[in-house]
Amino acid sequence: MTHFMLKEICEQPDVIRKLIDRAISISFEKVDRINILACGTSLHAGLVGQFLFEQVAKIPTQVRSSSESLFAPLIETPNTITIAITQSGETADTIAALQMVQSQRIAITNGIDSTITKQVDRTIYTNAGEEKSVAATKTFTAQLVVLYQLALEAAHQRNQIDQQQFETHLESLRQIPQQIEAILKNNTIAQIAETLRDTRDLILIASGINTAIALEGALKLKEATYTHAEGYAAGEFLHGSIALLDPQIPTIALYPETVRKTIDRIRVNQHHVIEIPTAAIPELFTPFLTVVSLQLLAYELAILRGIDVDRPRNITKFLTT
Repeated sequence: MTHFMLKEICEQPDVIRKLIDRAISISFEKVDRINILACGTSLHAGLVGQFLFEQVAKIPTQVRSSSESLFAPLIETPNTITIAITQSGETADTIAALQMVQSQRIAITNGIDSTITKQVDRTIYTNAGEEKSVAATKTFTAQLVVLYQLALEAAHQRNQIDQQQFETHLESLRQIPQQIEAILKNNTIAQIAETLRDTRDLILIASGINTAIALEGALKLKEATYTHAEGYAAGEFLHGSIALLDPQIPTIALYPETVRKTIDRIRVNQHHVIEIPTAAIPELFTPFLTVVSLQLLAYELAILRGIDVDRPRNITKFLTT
């Protein structure tokens, strides 16, 4: 493969397979609050984690950009767990934010023996292997796997799901790699990219757990293709931001079954909507598939535009200052 970004996108099924059945032993029985600190792509993983911890495990959860937490620290209780998510383990803002934390600290990182691992009580490695492309892909889905494992374990310990539901969810996770492989073999995303070759503005909409993926997809498009892209919760998009629409700004709808009302409203106004298809799996697990489709879209569009997709302008792999 010519580019590291495509290679790393294609490595995701194997990365996920290696992580799925790994046991993670953390006690959540007394936890009354979870705080999540992260930046960039890791922040979007944290938002997926927030949905899982709150909606599946029923634990109040807050997510904050590490840089913003320096000005507005998250509230802690004696039974809070703070999770710091960082691909490299060297993200300066997240390291600084952790220094203000008094509660139990857990790091989710791909950086073996990195700085952040020396600041926390427990490190969970994502074991995604080296990621050379600036745009994070396989490290993101590896972070998601860990967050799903933690949230499902928490839900099980707290009797929010029974043993059968727990096993069913784990089996849904085990099916993800082959479903990603099906997306990688399909030419649909490349065809969509061709229609967007000259598009300079994009809107992405989603709902529920995929709202974070709309934000992540917009970030990938900004990083890799220099497209002005914005992600929105579909219902919220109708409250003002819909005024942005014009014939030159297509909308990409993720998991369209859940955002049909907004799609219909956009089309009534004669604007273009691209629906990203998703395999028939439980909605809770669709972020793995919607994000891979958007990663591929960013890659294909960057190549069409002649952009150095592995080394986009103005940004580095991680910020240490």
